[in-house]
Amino acid sequence: MGGVLLACGAWFIHTRDGDKDRIHELEAQVTALKQQGLSSELDRSVSEQMEIIAHGQQALSEERSQEAIRQSAIAQAATIRSEAERQNAMKAQAAAETSAAEALASYQMAERQRRDAEHARMVTDTLNYISLGRTLGSQSYSIYQTGNTELGNMLAYASYLYTHDYGGDLYTPTVFQALMQSAGGRLSWNRHNGNITRLTLSPYDGRLLTVSTFGELFSHQMKGEQIQTTSLMNDKQYWFCDVYATPKGKVYAVSYTGHLVIADGRQTRVVHLETVSKPFSLQSLNDGRSLLVTGENSVALIDIATDRLLASRRLDFQVISTGRRDNKPLLFDNRGHMHLVNSLENMTNEKVPVAGKVTAYASSPKERLAAYGMADGTIWLVDGKGKAYKLVEHLSRVTRLAFNGQRLYSSSYDGKLLFWPIEGNSYFKAVTLYQSDNWLSDFTFSSDKDYILAGEYHGVITQCLISLPMIAQRLRQNVKRNFTHEEWNYYVGKGISYRKLKIED
Repeated sequence: MGGVLLACGAWFIHTRDGDKDRIHELEAQVTALKQQGLSSELDRSVSEQMEIIAHGQQALSEERSQEAIRQSAIAQAATIRSEAERQNAMKAQAAAETSAAEALASYQMAERQRRDAEHARMVTDTLNYISLGRTLGSQSYSIYQTGNTELGNMLAYASYLYTHDYGGDLYTPTVFQALMQSAGGRLSWNRHNGNITRLTLSPYDGRLLTVSTFGELFSHQMKGEQIQTTSLMNDKQYWFCDVYATPKGKVYAVSYTGHLVIADGRQTRVVHLETVSKPFSLQSLNDGRSLLVTGENSVALIDIATDRLLASRRLDFQVISTGRRDNKPLLFDNRGHMHLVNSLENMTNEKVPVAGKVTAYASSPKERLAAYGMADGTIWLVDGKGKAYKLVEHLSRVTRLAFNGQRLYSSSYDGKLLFWPIEGNSYFKAVTLYQSDNWLSDFTFSSDKDYILAGEYHGVITQCLISLPMIAQRLRQNVKRNFTHEEWNYYVGKGISYRKLKIED
């Protein structure tokens, strides 16, 4: 700029006489140049200031960025510490839960061990008390036989209490026989002159019907301990082998002489069975609409509604005994076979699963059991899988078999009326209900199953109480006092807490 001004000054000297307008123009230019120079200087200054400010903002931004990075690092470190603390807390919680679970497991194990020990003690005590019940029963039976009935009754009732209260089997022979002996409940009536061959209950009115070898067909009505007998037929020319009663009250009796006696109300008539030789068995067929008469070598069918002979059939085998299976007649022959009668035209033929002469048969579809009584006194019990168990107690021909629940009853010519607890098919020991001096030909149950009624040769009818609740009631009535402490210690044991049998009023 200074050079410009010097040039202008020189130009003014050389052109003193120059145009004033030109001078003014040059002055204006100078002024403009001065202003332009000042503006440039200002712009430069402002630019420098802006540059300084920009550098400051950049420094501040970098400082803030560094601070942000530092704060982020601090926050990340805090997050890492927090996660570590959370992990430690979770580990502590897991450890606490593990400790609690271990403590609970230890407690439960201790409780199980305590319960097991308690259970073992209870089982041991239970078995000991059940064993005590059997011992008391054995003592009762022996002492009662000596004539000391008072002490025998007390021991029998104590045997009942310990066996019953601790879940023992009251049908164990040593227990049940003592209970029956002390309870009594056995009655006998001599009603027939001939030998009783069969007895049954009428489904019509519950009367007991009996027949004998002397042509006697009797009806009996039980009245407490008394029996009222009515004669429906009494003719020695007949030898009755079986008796059958319909639900409507009609009674049939078959004679070995080949005759069928029909008693309907007050009317009695005799039908000669010309087509059946030596008939000895009567059974229902066709849902009770027909009566099957079985002889040694033939069978006949009688219409129950009309008493008319429907048909007969000659057999190619000899029938030695009869039974029922699947609610149908079952015939046993002399060649080791049995024949199920579906109709006269349809009879099956199958081999008896045991060897020997079958004289009695019974089956229990519910228990899937069948029993075969043999001429030599053996009883074979066959289960649903075909396995046979040999029951040995009778000494001669088995005359009758019957199931009642899980008990098998049997009678024999040896005079014994027995029952066999058969639960589990693992151990069979007979219980003697009655021992007669005569042959036992047949038995049946009362309608309520509280009694069993047996028919004997020599015409005797015997009734035995078999209901445990009624036996227990009789026992309580027969106990007149409690044990003395000396009796208790001697017969029951010093280690057993004293127990009153008779509760004073």
